[in-house]
Amino acid sequence: MRAILAFAFVAFGLGFQATAQTVGRNSCPPYTAPVTVNFTTDNAATVYNNEYNVTGIQNIMRRRGHVVAGVHQRALGITSSEIALSMQAQTYATRARGGFCVYVSSVDVKFGYRSMDVFIASEYRPQSCEYRVILDHENQHVAINRNGIREYAPLLRQQLERQVQTLQPRFTADAQTSSDRKLTDLKEGLDPLLDGLDRALAQRNAVIDNDVNYAAIAEMCQNWDQGNVWPKFPAAKP
Repeated sequence: MRAILAFAFVAFGLGFQATAQTVGRNSCPPYTAPVTVNFTTDNAATVYNNEYNVTGIQNIMRRRGHVVAGVHQRALGITSSEIALSMQAQTYATRARGGFCVYVSSVDVKFGYRSMDVFIASEYRPQSCEYRVILDHENQHVAINRNGIREYAPLLRQQLERQVQTLQPRFTADAQTSSDRKLTDLKEGLDPLLDGLDRALAQRNAVIDNDVNYAAIAEMCQNWDQGNVWPKFPAAKP
């Protein structure tokens, strides 16, 4: 099952620096020092769970915001992952006539998996052939998801470093609001890449989630009917 993208920001630190003279309104001096980007890739450990039956897994997925539709309505195992992007900026402001000139000194970014949970229906115990086959399939999803982060993290960092090179000081009457806006601007500049990651993960995971692959998996073991009670849900909305 595809990842849920979640983005957590904005946090900032704001300081004031005295200047030799007060600059005029709307005439903020340019940056005199480069903005530092501290980029960290975060990968939560994979957590395996064999405590919930088929219906229980479906309920968990719906509570987490997954759309349970198509092949996943009869899922015996599901991988649920959540990607998070957090950004914090350290800023400083100099007084200007009628307000402040706000500058960014550094940006701290953490990107990666906040969680990676694999659920295997409790109808299948760890010693069984069926459990091992389901586990192998879900681990393929885990590998796809983690490879996506490894591929896109450097691209995000490069894009962010390009963006901070073009930052301009912002004149504002409210230094705090201006700091928030600067982080929002940086995040919006990353949106095309984040959308590309979302599409790539969906496409790559769909390659192994299809009727042909499921049919081949079914041939590997003989005891799939373990009294599963399939949940009945209304058709999922697009």
